[in-house]
Amino acid sequence: APSSCSAVFADGSRRRSAADMDRLLIVRLARNTVLPLAYIIFFAAAFVIAGYFLALKTQSSMLFCKDGNFKRFLIKKVPVVREKYLPSICGFNGYAHTVLATLFRDIITPTVVYDREILTLNDGGELAIDWLYPKSKGRQSLITVIILTGLTGDSQSEYVRETVNELFEKGYCCVVFNYRGRGGVKLKTARTYSATNIEDLTEVLKHVKSKRPNSPIAGIGFSMGGTLLGTFLMSSEQEKNKYLVTGILISVPWNVKQACKNAEGSWLMRKMGKNLSHHLRSVVVKNKDVIFKQDNDRSLDYNIIKQCNTIREFDTAYTIKIFNYTNVYHYYEDATLSNKLHLINVPCLCLSAADDPFLYFRDIPVNEADKHGNLAILVTSGGGHVGYLDTFWPFTNNNFMLKLIQQYFDAIMVDKNYEKFVNL
Repeated sequence: APSSCSAVFADGSRRRSAADMDRLLIVRLARNTVLPLAYIIFFAAAFVIAGYFLALKTQSSMLFCKDGNFKRFLIKKVPVVREKYLPSICGFNGYAHTVLATLFRDIITPTVVYDREILTLNDGGELAIDWLYPKSKGRQSLITVIILTGLTGDSQSEYVRETVNELFEKGYCCVVFNYRGRGGVKLKTARTYSATNIEDLTEVLKHVKSKRPNSPIAGIGFSMGGTLLGTFLMSSEQEKNKYLVTGILISVPWNVKQACKNAEGSWLMRKMGKNLSHHLRSVVVKNKDVIFKQDNDRSLDYNIIKQCNTIREFDTAYTIKIFNYTNVYHYYEDATLSNKLHLINVPCLCLSAADDPFLYFRDIPVNEADKHGNLAILVTSGGGHVGYLDTFWPFTNNNFMLKLIQQYFDAIMVDKNYEKFVNL
């Protein structure tokens, strides 16, 4: 009996040992199968992505401008307008490109140490002007570039820092116009800023000109700053005093009503619009004592303002009342540039992306640009809204937008070439 029990136990052990070996073989087989499968999936995905971006690469940027001297000048002197734009692999659509460009730039772009001036305005308000003077004397050091930020930006916004650093390295004198309530400056009056009111910009330009009277001034406007810059270039102030000799408009919302509509479209855009409205509200919240002390019967309602979740809601509750518009659509029509390009009399280069989530290709006034001899719109197939990452590795400052800014200013400002393209 003991020997038979031993045989049974031995036989059971052999069976368990064989089963364990089988399980071990299955595990090893699974491991050896999963790894090649992962490689296959990875390379298949890489192939699809590479094919997609190769297709994009075949689409050249499109330059819209009336045939003539200015268009020929751009094609010859600004090489980037002839290039095919290949977005970064991270920019697979306009929304992703916009968000990721903001994140990557914020990580890699160093803080800029400016010389700050607080400018007191005619109505008692205050705003900050941030200067970065050239590090050495040269041809570019005689030129001043004023930068107008986007809707909620300031001199430390990542795209501003990136641009200032690039221009500083090239020898230009840079000055950033921080709107009222931005850049850490408290309000002194109930008024902030809008896309159409050029009074503060006019005072800033007068001040810049008084400090550098022999320096030609060029302007760069990003997004809403491009709207404000374009509005100024069309104004009687510019026509009379000729403060600016040229301008670059980046990611301009050419049709403001449509841009705000797009900002309330998809879930992703509503999230972005909610974030922008938060930053707009924050100026009112931080300065509510000043604003509502000086309301002057504008019927501002603080409870309504602090609950605004879209740009349109904020403009309805605050902006149009401060700047005396009858309704928000009257304001947006006034801010729309697409039907007023003929009023710009100095050379102007604009950059827009066909996949800008705020404004698509159909909203870019390309037909209007084709009628004018001193204004050009360069449209890229991708780029998002103030995005324009264009290398496989996104952690770099050498992007399409910076190349365009640097090449254009080097070409148009040196030897006063801007004088050749006035009133064409």
